[in-house]
Amino acid sequence: MRFSDLFLNARQAAGRLALAALLLGPAGAWSADAAGRPDQDNADIYGRWRLAKVLDSADIAAMSDRQAKAMLGEEVLIAKDRFKIGKRTCDGPSYERSVDDLAKSFREEGHVSSVNMGLPDPVTSIDAGCTRVYLKAPGRIVVHWDGFYFDAVRKAR
Repeated sequence: MRFSDLFLNARQAAGRLALAALLLGPAGAWSADAAGRPDQDNADIYGRWRLAKVLDSADIAAMSDRQAKAMLGEEVLIAKDRFKIGKRTCDGPSYERSVDDLAKSFREEGHVSSVNMGLPDPVTSIDAGCTRVYLKAPGRIVVHWDGFYFDAVRKAR
């Protein structure tokens, strides 16, 4: 066996391991809760958040610019069993994650430009059932609500 063959085999093995890790996901991702949903570690989103800024809105939204600005300062609670924003609660959120092309996902799903969001590309999108949350940076997320996109910051514990 030549040295180059050994190197090629090692690269192929590393590639297969990386593919297996990608397909199988993190440890425990295949276990399920009582509702049959995958058990994911959502420590990066669980907790209390504060709506800090209106980033943008879709052409058609369920509230006015004035109503959206009035939401600034509202608390967002993201917990395993509920997603709460202001006085509205979504029970049994799924928190299914996907990694999407930033511009395409915002254009096709939100009918809005991604330019003002400050999100990474690709972006991690989390479906809470009643809305979507996007990972921005440690301690910062973007929350979509009634056609508006809000910058949210983690509240101190």
